[in-house]
Amino acid sequence: MTMYTSSQDFVENKTTESKVNNDRLAHLLGQCQLGDKRAFALLYQQVSSRLNGIAYRITRNVDSANEVLQEAFIQIWQNRDEYQSHKSEAFTWLAAIVRYRAYDRLRYNKRRQQQNQVEFNEDEFMALQLDEINLFGKELGLDTNTEQALVDCLSKLEQKQSQSILMAYIYGYSREEIASHFKSPVNTIKSWVRRGLGRLQLCLSN
Repeated sequence: MTMYTSSQDFVENKTTESKVNNDRLAHLLGQCQLGDKRAFALLYQQVSSRLNGIAYRITRNVDSANEVLQEAFIQIWQNRDEYQSHKSEAFTWLAAIVRYRAYDRLRYNKRRQQQNQVEFNEDEFMALQLDEINLFGKELGLDTNTEQALVDCLSKLEQKQSQSILMAYIYGYSREEIASHFKSPVNTIKSWVRRGLGRLQLCLSN
């Protein structure tokens, strides 16, 4: 077991591990771009569990999450030439595809079931893994890799602002669906999200 003499040692070790892992994934993606199917299989082994977790937290359904994962990896293989290591970390690029497919599946399931009621549990956000929180921050253009900083700043927002942001960016609900949930006009929801993101960016920059 690794022993740390200080919190700084712990952070530095985690940063090193993250870089090594990203370099490994980037190398595998590079081999995939050359048509190496063995590298693609290794890539699946490396990240499928974490990506499946992301899909499940969005769809909240085991079968849907598994289907999303398979669809995402088909897309990853088909679009492998689009990955550029100098523009995005490997896992971030992979997770973005999974999240897009998961949101699309979530909307499809809702339309198919003809359910208008929005379900949202803010407590579930606290269970998100660091990778997802970091990805959430990058999607919002926020400069943070600290899970607790993002959680702390979200907790400082007005409740409706934080809930609207989480529903839009973590759960993939449309502004219209959020408006229906809060029984408020769509423009009000847009205002909550816009002002909330502004406060969130300000908090994280301090």
